[in-house]
Amino acid sequence: EGNDLDITGNLTLNGVTKPVILDAKLMGQGGDPWGGTRAGFEAQGKIKLKDFNITTDLGPASQEVELIISVEGVQQK
Repeated sequence: EGNDLDITGNLTLNGVTKPVILDAKLMGQGGDPWGGTRAGFEAQGKIKLKDFNITTDLGPASQEVELIISVEGVQQK
């Protein structure tokens, strides 16, 4: 919807692969100084560490972590 989309895929962490869904957004797009076209995206989602067999106890706040991924792509000519 609009500039928002879902990215689905598999995440492998600590030797464990699980499906994840990340909320993604087109941050902007346009021309660059070299005559190309670029687009920036950001995706984020949360995972539970125990789902990936990470059992180090760093306190209650560490049981779930947020993934943030920023990507810039250049259109091929």
